[in-house]
Amino acid sequence: MKWYRHRSVGSVWGTSLLVLLGLLGAACQPTPSHPHEGHLRTALAERIARGEVRLERLGMARQPEHPFFGRIVEISLRNTGNKPILVTLEPGQLLRSRSPETTDLVVTSREEIALDVGQVAQREIEVFSLSRRKLSMTRETVYDLGNLLEGDAYTFVTCFAANRPPEPPPPPPGSGLPPQKLDLTPVQLALWCIADGLDRQALLEGTALNPLLKGGEYARSRDYFDGQAKYVQGLLDSCGLAKYKF
Repeated sequence: MKWYRHRSVGSVWGTSLLVLLGLLGAACQPTPSHPHEGHLRTALAERIARGEVRLERLGMARQPEHPFFGRIVEISLRNTGNKPILVTLEPGQLLRSRSPETTDLVVTSREEIALDVGQVAQREIEVFSLSRRKLSMTRETVYDLGNLLEGDAYTFVTCFAANRPPEPPPPPPGSGLPPQKLDLTPVQLALWCIADGLDRQALLEGTALNPLLKGGEYARSRDYFDGQAKYVQGLLDSCGLAKYKF
């Protein structure tokens, strides 16, 4: 399927979402608390529980590209065992906000981190919001490691992770053109459609309620969501989730 290229954070989408977002710190809890969270603990959580790994930091990346999705979370891990290990971070890993007003996040990229004995390693990981109805992350929000998602939300996240399109090629040397990035907005919209029950109309109603986005911004938002619809629906359909309509 065709994808949009990345547009600037100053676009109407960025304007709409900057009002919504928050983030991160760490721990490990086994009991599901999110409606789409399952009972299966991740391999990383199991290693932490066995004392092989210590979570040193789970927070907003120092220079996040966006405030709402993408590689905006940094995880820092220490090997506390007596032998080198390979730590795996799995797509579908829930990051739980300790604040009920702030959105939970889900990891959408598989990461493997090799750690020598005593070594600490940092990695930026890709995440998406699980609720547009809640506030977004900030640097003050504390997050914990949760379990894997389950159901349609898990199906979508793992489908995206397995079929992720490549990044656009770099511009020709000497062209003076800026590098392009894959626009992941349709992924966020599709995930909200599944996990939060939001379609285009619901998103527009939310925009209309925002006093900062009255007047022309509402019309621009409507045109923007209409333009994204075929990409969002294409993602849902390709992952076997055509029952969701955007």
